[in-house]
Amino acid sequence: MSSNQDFMGRVVGAASQGAVGAVVAATLSAVTEPIVNNVLVNRVPLGTAIAELDGEKVKNFFKTTMSTNFIKFPFFEATSVIMSGVDLSPTLRGSVTGAVFCTTTLPITNFRFRKSMGMPITASSLYQAYLPTVLRDILYGIVRNKVMTAMIERNPEFARTNAGRFVNMFATVVAACVLSAPGNELRGYCLQPPNRALPFGEFFKPDKFVRSTSIGALIMAISLGVGTLATPQVEKLWHTIRAYLQSNPLSYLLIVLCVLDNILAARRCSEEEKKKTKKLTA
Repeated sequence: MSSNQDFMGRVVGAASQGAVGAVVAATLSAVTEPIVNNVLVNRVPLGTAIAELDGEKVKNFFKTTMSTNFIKFPFFEATSVIMSGVDLSPTLRGSVTGAVFCTTTLPITNFRFRKSMGMPITASSLYQAYLPTVLRDILYGIVRNKVMTAMIERNPEFARTNAGRFVNMFATVVAACVLSAPGNELRGYCLQPPNRALPFGEFFKPDKFVRSTSIGALIMAISLGVGTLATPQVEKLWHTIRAYLQSNPLSYLLIVLCVLDNILAARRCSEEEKKKTKKLTA
């Protein structure tokens, strides 16, 4: 029973790591992602991509990055921890994690990409470039598993410190992003607008590849590195809450009633807004 609780605590801790990373990444990505996507897909120079950046679009895109990151980041980290409890080789475990993550979240990824590029969003575009994306995410999952294991085994004592958690995650994510970058380039090639698509030989430019990969890897590494610092505290809080709930079963009923009260309050607010709108339009 205690081992199941510890495992659940690790899942919650991993999800919280992803949630903190999601906030950091959303803040950074709101500015950098439109630039990176412009360089990646349209192959424009970095200066041109920066000059084309629009403040209002950045503000609107921040809302998109925040909402999508809050789904994607915690989901990947929690899936990774869940898969760590399955008796598989690191390579196969990483492959399954990457495939499950990509298949589940690709519509969110493509929605966000098309938002950042100002492209129309259709049902058929949500699974666009599936094969290169799943290749990228499988490579990312494999490298994450192998590099993190090697980093922890290199110095287990250091890995248990805050500095160790940050350094290990930062190095692991940079390695995973760089080694899975060819899949990301192929994805960018497949996502080109048909009327502006470049031939295969013209699309792949080493300098643009290095630039887009470096920016993306640093954003992910910083975000998840910061996220690891919250994990121990969240796991402690989770164990404290579970212990309290187990010793006070009535608390479960109070939580359910609180959730129902919030749902009903949200409905009342929605109905009041509708009534106000009707009065204004009448």
